[in-house]
Amino acid sequence: MLLKLKDNLENYGSSLDSWNSTTPPCNVGHANWHGILCYEGKVWGVKLENMGLKGVIDIESLKELPYLRTLSFMNNNLEGSWPEIHLLVGLKSIYLSNNKFSGEIPYRAFEGLKWLKKIHLSNNQFSGFIPTSVTQLPRLIELRLDGNQFTGPIPHFHHLNRLRSFNVANNELQGQIPHTISRMPVSSFSGESPQIPNPPIRFLQHRLHTYNMHRKKHIPEEMKNKSRYRSAHMYDIK
Repeated sequence: MLLKLKDNLENYGSSLDSWNSTTPPCNVGHANWHGILCYEGKVWGVKLENMGLKGVIDIESLKELPYLRTLSFMNNNLEGSWPEIHLLVGLKSIYLSNNKFSGEIPYRAFEGLKWLKKIHLSNNQFSGFIPTSVTQLPRLIELRLDGNQFTGPIPHFHHLNRLRSFNVANNELQGQIPHTISRMPVSSFSGESPQIPNPPIRFLQHRLHTYNMHRKKHIPEEMKNKSRYRSAHMYDIK
């Protein structure tokens, strides 16, 4: 199964020499293959980061791993369109930041991924609208889409969302910041897109500033000068 994943990757040199048919990826207590995370003899994660990898991610081979929970290919040179991760129904985290993925992400890309908690797609070349299915993930706590070419509005998240880390900076977004995520730091929405000198995202900064000024009026007087209050309210990740 995983050997098919290897066959679709390039530029790994000798890094994946341990991936061979004579040795299983996992034994009880430890992993035999580089970049494979094991638990009780089962593959629960693939972590191939900072390797200069090229090629594509073969989802079909990963689909055969029933205990797969985390997938990370950060800091490589992988290209192509959005991989069909909705086929990996038990996935809890996906890290694809700092690659060369491009094109639109289908609006139903995250449907059925009820266990998914962390999505990191920063610094790629994704375009089009942010897929609305991402707002339907009941356990989502981290969403990083900064440094892409997303357009249109930020979709509305449920008012009881669990988001602790959120970033859509350096895109080409327009419109208002949904009130359900306006508690996030200004840096989550600001910045300039490398593709456009004066992106519409600047409009969002004004919206967030207005919200913060309104909220400030409701902070008890004794708390206004205490930085700990602001830090705990905006950055608590527990």
